[in-house]
Amino acid sequence: MKTRAEQYNAAVGRQLRAEIGAAGSSIAAMAREIGIARSALDNYVTGKRAIPVPILFAVSAAVDVEPHTVLDRAEERLRAEAGRRSATVTPLRPRADVPGTRDNRTEVAFDSAVTHDDDTDDLYD
Repeated sequence: MKTRAEQYNAAVGRQLRAEIGAAGSSIAAMAREIGIARSALDNYVTGKRAIPVPILFAVSAAVDVEPHTVLDRAEERLRAEAGRRSATVTPLRPRADVPGTRDNRTEVAFDSAVTHDDDTDDLYD
């Protein structure tokens, strides 16, 4: 069984992953941006390793969210996951480069003209 501190660290990691995704980035791209190995950032966001405070600050700065806001959202997440009470849903900033729901278009992966070799996914960079 995980300790309360380990549970909190994992919740902060899940929140960092959510903030990275909401900013339109990936784990690999964020790791490059803040200057650490992708595997290290992956270990932090999955709760496998304790998150150093400088990493929390670097990711927060990169996604333009205050570190205390990330921690507050992680605490809300942890409470909701524990079922102790409903969490407050904190709305994320709308992004100008993401189309709204009215602009959604059906996408079918197998209709893509891009070959696998030309794929732009940088997950394994």
